[in-house]
Order: sequence, then C-alpha cells, then structure tokens
Amino acid sequence: MPTTRRLRGEPSIEPIIADEKTGWAEEGRNVPIAIADVVRLLEPWRASRHITAATFLAGGLMSRNYRVRVGSDDVVLRFYDRDARSCDRETRLLAELQGRVAVPKVLYVSPASEPVPFAVLEFVDGMSMRDLKRTGGSAAIGQASHSVGLQLAMLASVRLRDPSIIATEFAAKPELLLGSHVNARLIDHFLESAVLRGRLGEEPARRAHDFAWRHDDQLSATANSGGITHGDFNSANVLVRESGGRWGVAGILDWEFAFVGSIFYDIGNFLRYERESAPRHEPWFSRGLADGGIALPIDWRTTARVADLSALCELLARPDMPLAVVEEVRDLVLATVLTGPTD
Repeated sequence: MPTTRRLRGEPSIEPIIADEKTGWAEEGRNVPIAIADVVRLLEPWRASRHITAATFLAGGLMSRNYRVRVGSDDVVLRFYDRDARSCDRETRLLAELQGRVAVPKVLYVSPASEPVPFAVLEFVDGMSMRDLKRTGGSAAIGQASHSVGLQLAMLASVRLRDPSIIATEFAAKPELLLGSHVNARLIDHFLESAVLRGRLGEEPARRAHDFAWRHDDQLSATANSGGITHGDFNSANVLVRESGGRWGVAGILDWEFAFVGSIFYDIGNFLRYERESAPRHEPWFSRGLADGGIALPIDWRTTARVADLSALCELLARPDMPLAVVEEVRDLVLATVLTGPTD
C-alpha cells in the first residue's frame, strides 16, 4: 500500500506507491458462463460459426468481460450489468471514435429484449500499460507513454456529431455542473460527506478545499473546450503492443464514464501514480501531448492534479468502498493536497 508522511513535517509529500489500484478488484466478479448460453445470446450474429470457448477477462470493475472464440476469431463479450444505459452510450461512442482514436470495433449490440444489455467488441491484442510498467524496460515504457500522449491529444480534438451520446449527469446536485468553477464546487460537495471527512480528517479536508480553489482557474478556462474526456483514463484501460520495434497504443478500453470536458481530467488520471522522484511516464507522455498539438501551460501538472482531485474525493465519499481502496485513495489525496504550505 502507499504510505505518506504525516501532516507535521516537511511540506513535500512523496508517497511510496507499491502498485496501482492495489486490492481494487472486487470479489465475485468472475461469474461463470456456459458455452450454451453464449451460443444462444450470439445466435443472431454468429451465423454458422461455432463458439468453442468463453473465458472470463479479469480487471473489469463496472462491466463483465469474456474472451469468446467464434469460429477462428476471438471477440469480447461485454455485459453491462451495473448500468444498463452504459451499453448504448459506449457502443455509440465507439462507433463515432472508430478510425479517429485507437478503440475496439463494435461487432454486435444486444436487442432491447435482453434483460442485461451486452455487446460484442473486437478483441484487441495487447498488454495493459499497467502491466508494461511492471515488467517492461524504460525504453518500452517511454515509447508507449509517448504514444498514449498522442492518442489523448487526438481524442481532445474529436467533436461528436451527437454530443447527447455522452451527456453528463450528476444526480445528487445537477446544478453543480452549471456555471464556473465546476471542479472546485464538486470537490466542496464531496468534502461535505461525513464518510469522506471521517476517512480523510478535518485538516486534510480543509487543505483539499484550499487546493481546489487556489488552482481552479486554469482548469475552468479549459472546461468548455468541447473535446471528449475518457473519464477513466488509467493505465489499466490502455492496451499497448510492440510493432516494428516500437511500442504504441493498441486500444483504449472502457468508455462508460466519457464526457465532454477538459483534457486535464484524463491527464490527471493517467499520471495519478506518477511521482517526480520516480517518474515512469514522464517526460514522454507530455511530449506526446505536445507532438499531438496540445499546448501545456507551465503549471500543467498542478492543473491535472486538481482535476483528478474531484475523482479521488468522489471515491473517498462512497460508503461501501473496501478498506484497501479507501487507504490507497486517502494516500493519493494526501499526496495531492499536502505538497506545500496552505494559504
């Protein structure tokens, strides 16, 4: 687990990060599936092709994924059993992004009569960026990180023909998404949670509020850029592979949380575990962004950190989070807000 220095002491916080999302995988997500059931579900699409294997794919926290052998091809059978609306949103978005960003093709979408929506997606051959960080050398990680930056820059340039595909929702307080300083006001909303304050502590919560408002102007200035934000742009959702002696992005997965907004949310998420004392993605990732046409301000790292702080606070306010996740997210929040003296 990550560890941080306490509030008292030096202002610079450098946590020791053992691994990304330690203990985040939920128990019970590996739900067995029978070949006969897959045959029935895919009957309208598979034609005469035989289905010979269906293997659970680990790593999905929101949707269940299986690698299915159909004839001589492998595909991904993806069930949206946490949020039925995500099937339509994600598959329509993937169709719009096809050929513009590295995303899997949508091969089939379940009819409305199915109780649990599902889709058949192209199987992307590659390894996650998270696994490459664990096992690869610095040259491979650097090349892949540069490619990730290029892909993210391309994503920020996409304008949807139908923006309603990824209309942003916040059921608790819809008005928080209107007007200026949305990120800082969202953080304040999460900081009102007794659950969050009990986990984080009153003094760090006050510092989170101060940090959010002190560094919100640059983020607010890019809020209406019109580009697409992935919303869960972490290294586990980015598949990479080596081709022609160079590592690059093979596919970007899991688009359920996409919205129209600032690129800094994805930058902050991708660099969430990055520390200046032990860089893994930098400076290659930001060079990829620059080579893709993204002009980063001098203090872009701070802007990315304040953007990601809202996501971290939202996680810390969830009452049903496992203890391992709570401890990891708490350390990440502390690493964000305790980087210097408060105002």
